[in-house]
Amino acid sequence: MKFLAIETSCDDTSVAIVDSSRNVLGMKTLSQSEHARFGGVMPEVASRHHENSILEASLATLEMANLSVNNVDAVCVASNPGLIGSLLVGISFAHGISLALNVPLIEVNHIESHAISAVINNENLDPPFVSLVVSGGHTSVIDVENFTKYKTYFHTIDDAVGEVLDKVAREMGIPYPGGATLDSMALQGDRNFFKMPRPKISNFSFSGIKTWAIEIVKRLGQNHINDLASSLVFGISEYVSDYALKIAKELGRKQICTGGGVAASKVLRKVLSKKCAENDINLFFPDTRYCQDNAAMIGIRGMFF
Repeated sequence: MKFLAIETSCDDTSVAIVDSSRNVLGMKTLSQSEHARFGGVMPEVASRHHENSILEASLATLEMANLSVNNVDAVCVASNPGLIGSLLVGISFAHGISLALNVPLIEVNHIESHAISAVINNENLDPPFVSLVVSGGHTSVIDVENFTKYKTYFHTIDDAVGEVLDKVAREMGIPYPGGATLDSMALQGDRNFFKMPRPKISNFSFSGIKTWAIEIVKRLGQNHINDLASSLVFGISEYVSDYALKIAKELGRKQICTGGGVAASKVLRKVLSKKCAENDINLFFPDTRYCQDNAAMIGIRGMFF
């Protein structure tokens, strides 16, 4: 079977075609640079750009896969969570294709899709595994018992990792999105120069960490910004990795996966790789193009409806 997948949950318009053997036959993702001047994603701007981009992305994907839309057997679409206006663009477009072709429409959870995104480029990877989802809007530890059964053990009660990194970077004068720049700076600084506070609660919380880092920037300006980046990014990576390891140990899982935009972080990959090796746990990362919001992961999750 061939699945046409659509992802418009935030500011990336992505369309992909995947088959029932988990192959990505084609994918086109159009990102929106317009949000940089706002220092973050503007929902109304995002939804309007989805309207203008979704047909272009769809036609490019079909051409890439060398297929006609009539070859599609089902349509998958991200339906939650996300920006309401952006989601509606994708859902409406998917409904139209489904009705026109008389094929099934499969609505897919965006976070569950991130949780299993590592299976796209790891063909022998199958559940059960624990997944650490870290992105601009979500930070969760999820146990994936099988491709249809997900249980969230930890989630953020306020800010998400990606959001914190972008906001701290903005305070440093780094253009949005600044998380990737902060990640590179972290590898050049002294991770022990500052001591990042770790919340003493049973769930993830990052608002206090964000405030701590921003107050240091306000006090010191451009002094020691590499050291602050290192203390912050390594500290957060240790924090979220420990929670993922905790659940893996409690459940006896021998595999951990990551997903979400922050899963592309070199620092997070370094920290989590070391911890998994020390605990004899196999670690799987998605390819960096499957870390960002993408339709391939929506198609892979959708085929297990």
